[in-house]
Amino acid sequence: MWLALLLACNNADEPIVRAVAPPKPTPEAIAEKREKEELRTSPRNLEVNYVKPPGAYVDVQFLGGRRWDNVRDILVDQLGALTGQERDAQGDEVMKLERGTVTLSDGVIDVIDVPLPEPMRREDAMVACGFSGLADRYLPFTREYRVTQFQGFRRIVLHRVAPEDDLVNRLTGYKLQDRVRAP
Repeated sequence: MWLALLLACNNADEPIVRAVAPPKPTPEAIAEKREKEELRTSPRNLEVNYVKPPGAYVDVQFLGGRRWDNVRDILVDQLGALTGQERDAQGDEVMKLERGTVTLSDGVIDVIDVPLPEPMRREDAMVACGFSGLADRYLPFTREYRVTQFQGFRRIVLHRVAPEDDLVNRLTGYKLQDRVRAP
């Protein structure tokens, strides 16, 4: 809330300061403002007005955690047509597309696995998949780099081209936080 201050001088040594409060909003104005904000930030509106970031190959960061039904067209545009569908050991649906795989948990995208078009450095691969390249800590393993708890994802795995190589050729993003996967 803000107050407007009026400063008046009537030829006195000390100025007179008076506070004027803005008019109280009406219940209708409050309801209209709330409705506009909910519409602006609703997941469905974000999906309808989606624009892929420049330089992104597949926007894993945007797609993770969204309902399959709401972003199916975006997925087909970025990963190609659906080529197969099966269930994994946990009973989740695995959708195989031309350029990647998506695992759904109760209709929500949990895991996105994207082979990159060419081997890339870690930061470039992150940007190509819609993330910022500013991950401060990569956990190095023999065949992969891992980033945990980054931009709303539980884990991001960058698969190395070779054990001693710094280049990666695939990115897998695990979105949902309450999942425990069997090895």
